Amino acid sequence: MIGLLAQLFLVGLLAVGLPLWLHRLQTQSSDRKTFSSAMLLEKAEKQVHVKKKLKYLLLLAARIALLVLLALAFAKPFLTRPPVMIASTDAGTRLLVVDTSASMGRNGVFPQALTSARQAINDAPADALIQVVAADAGLRVLGSLTNDKGAARNELETLSPSELRLDVGEIMTALERLAAGLPPPVELHVVSDFQASAMPVRFSDAIPDGVASFTPHVVGTGEPFNWSISYVRDSADGIEVGLNGSGDRERVGDVDLFVNGEIISSKGLSQTGPLSLQFDRPDFESGANRVALRINTDDDFTADNDWYHVVDNAPPDPIPLITLNAGGLPVTYLSAALESAGRYRVEPLIAGDFDTRILTRYRWAIVDDVGLADPDMTAALDEFVANGGNLLAFAGDRAAAMEVLPVTGHRPGALVSGQQSGDFLSVGQVDARHPALSATEGWQSVTITRNLPLEPGDADDVLIRLSNNEPFLIEQRSGAGRILLVTGALDNRWNDLPVRPVFVSFIIEAARYLSGVGELPRSYTAGAVLPLSLAGASSGQVVDPDGNTVLSLADTTREQQIKLDRTGFYEVYTPQGETVVAANIDPRESDLRKVSQETLDDWQNATVGQDAGAGAAFAAEQEETVELWHWVLLALALVVIGESFLGNMHLAPRSMGRA
Repeated sequence: MIGLLAQLFLVGLLAVGLPLWLHRLQTQSSDRKTFSSAMLLEKAEKQVHVKKKLKYLLLLAARIALLVLLALAFAKPFLTRPPVMIASTDAGTRLLVVDTSASMGRNGVFPQALTSARQAINDAPADALIQVVAADAGLRVLGSLTNDKGAARNELETLSPSELRLDVGEIMTALERLAAGLPPPVELHVVSDFQASAMPVRFSDAIPDGVASFTPHVVGTGEPFNWSISYVRDSADGIEVGLNGSGDRERVGDVDLFVNGEIISSKGLSQTGPLSLQFDRPDFESGANRVALRINTDDDFTADNDWYHVVDNAPPDPIPLITLNAGGLPVTYLSAALESAGRYRVEPLIAGDFDTRILTRYRWAIVDDVGLADPDMTAALDEFVANGGNLLAFAGDRAAAMEVLPVTGHRPGALVSGQQSGDFLSVGQVDARHPALSATEGWQSVTITRNLPLEPGDADDVLIRLSNNEPFLIEQRSGAGRILLVTGALDNRWNDLPVRPVFVSFIIEAARYLSGVGELPRSYTAGAVLPLSLAGASSGQVVDPDGNTVLSLADTTREQQIKLDRTGFYEVYTPQGETVVAANIDPRESDLRKVSQETLDDWQNATVGQDAGAGAAFAAEQEETVELWHWVLLALALVVIGESFLGNMHLAPRSMGRA
């Protein structure tokens, strides 16, 4: 079936009338007068006229075709090919699922899986349709539905174990959707090591709807011998490594500690059961240090013998605090809160005593009393915020004495004080959905003795309101930046917020929000997704553990996240700098214990006899769409060449006559 993506351009076909009109004008004959001297040439004139008329008609056709093809090219025609239908048979469909999760990589298991999968294909009825699927963190359909057993076996040769985890519940849900489009009855065959850790919490979630039978093909029998790393923790005391061992063989080996590619230390491994090893803390370099642990032993599953970890030894980010007193209470409170996070360092800047141009070095800044800003400081802060800088500002005694607040432009009302009357205020409403407040608790414990009432503007969002409905925390957007304004001061005369636990969490969360950088975990499970926003930017370049660029700078304009489907270190390059994260095999993949035979029997019995549904009468390949516009452009080019040739032929006699 032929269709058009931009049908509106067919209006251009109206232009076809133009060459027809011109043709009519040029060929419309006037009254002729016959002269006796020309009667002898009449026969020859008719022959020449017929030839000229034929040339002109061809030229007219070429010009009409040119206009038609031009309109069609802009309309973008396409051809839809109907799907190839394969008739369903009484044998139905054999849906073959091959487990490609990390645990299938243990010695000798995956070759067994391929052998079992080939046998399942060979044993299928001659008229049965076969669909091969790979399963780990998701489903991957291999090839198309076919009754060609040779083609189905060839699909198996493309498979290999991944480093991802299998979740039976999620896989069965996906298989239900897949089975719904297959010719019934659907026979489900699963080739797997059937790890107990992969089973869902509810057994019913492992029962797929829409299949007539379930046949497990268990591979990897026997008691495996395996050592694995379950966690790595770094602290001031050193590097702690958690290990698990299973199997009856003598457990001997070594655990090596690597830092930035060089082996630092090694410890013997001989104890039985779960244990932990403690390494002395190395002298880390400044910045991100790549720590790797490796178990050297002859176990059956080597993929989990390596563990990757990142130790960030970067110096704390300096946070400018604009103040009039470097030794005042606001500096003390803010320094204690921010430095408790381990990644920030308060840098007091005395108002009127520093070059305001240095503000461009920072992503955000703090002002302990917005009223301290003189006209020059106000202009500098306005420019800072307008260009994308963010600001955390507090009210104070100077702000309370002003008619218009610098930077924010608010007109404060009369200072509300319950200090003498004892009629204190408290926090009423908190917008817990806001990033700066979502991880904070305990606002209701804060006592407000003074507050500066403000009338929110059109560009303001009130994030916290007091018990008298007055704003306590306002977010104002200005230019490319934003301002968080607290209508209270940072001293005990205004409120007791700085001595409440909620103050620390609020300041840290506000720092993360205003800096534009979330709390970036440095360790992930293979298969997890890393949002680039957590790396501090919406664009960048991502390099995988093998050194391949998996996400270029151009790609990040479209993709804002990347799936970490390999183990090792990923490098993320952004305008803000380099970030390194580590990905490891899910520790649950190292637990090689299988589900019991009783569970497998119950699994099969629960599937037999369930309604497989009417299903589809046919299995269809996906409808194919072929764009035709480039062929139209080719035809257009040929017509242009032909029209030019015919035009020269038609005009040649006239030109020669003039000469």
